[in-house]
Amino acid sequence: MFMIDILLATYNSSEYIREQIDSIIEQDCHDWRLLIRDGGSSDRTRDILEEYRLRFPDRIDIIATETHAFSVENFSALMETSTAPYVMFCDHDDVWLNDKVGKTYRKMIEAEKIYGSDKPVLIFTDMAVVNCDLEQVSGSYFAYQNLDPEKIKLNNLLVQNIPSGCTMLLNRPLVDLAGKIPDAAVMHDHWIALTACTLGKIEFLDEATLLYRQHSGNVFGAAKFGPGYISCKLKDGKRKLKECMFQALAFLSACASILSDDQIEMLQGFASINTSSSLSAVRNLVKFRIFKNGMLRNLGMLYALLQFSQER
Repeated sequence: MFMIDILLATYNSSEYIREQIDSIIEQDCHDWRLLIRDGGSSDRTRDILEEYRLRFPDRIDIIATETHAFSVENFSALMETSTAPYVMFCDHDDVWLNDKVGKTYRKMIEAEKIYGSDKPVLIFTDMAVVNCDLEQVSGSYFAYQNLDPEKIKLNNLLVQNIPSGCTMLLNRPLVDLAGKIPDAAVMHDHWIALTACTLGKIEFLDEATLLYRQHSGNVFGAAKFGPGYISCKLKDGKRKLKECMFQALAFLSACASILSDDQIEMLQGFASINTSSSLSAVRNLVKFRIFKNGMLRNLGMLYALLQFSQER
């Protein structure tokens, strides 16, 4: 058995998938297996994946699906398939720096020495933002997005995920706890971050370990924080906030028996704001200090709450 399972979800990924897989093969740490689940690609993705599987039959396994599967479904299925002591997630269009696996794994071992190997632990890192030709846009995703990687407590993560899945390393206790990710999850990495912050530990490695490619086909991307970014987020704020509330309810349902009383109270208070008056909703946010990174993002969240009250 390999020490680390790297989980890669693909869908019509033929344009960039070779660079990503090559960057994994070229890692200076070799104790890994690559598990790939394709969500029904209609381009040459499957042919390319099969080519790599034949070249590296002891390293690469492919799980194909006949119908289109979304990212959460793909990664959830891959987590269920994984058997390694540690798990990493991989996006199809990035490029990993050749020491990504080794550096993140060493950070995990340091954390497990502190907390114990039976404690659920999540390690995440920074990443360099690049354009479609891998030319650097920013050396730090967190600086580019005006995000604080230390804002990783439950009151922050309820409304804004900070650790990006493509930078994560999970130990087996966390993989087992996260379990099958429900449909109500906003994203697989958001669900895992909630699990880790409430039931385990999260540690940040303050280094860029991959090139986070931005291109016209990005499903999720990293637009530079500024007026245009804020305008776009305001238009979508109500939907996003509702998604976070539904996720909180699902998380509460899944984990209530092992959460603390304070955590349960916070989850219930946050989940109730959809049906509360604007004043009560704001009171709950303030009471539990459920805030996003920065004043402008929090003003946007308040604007979304006002939209809720206008619907009722």
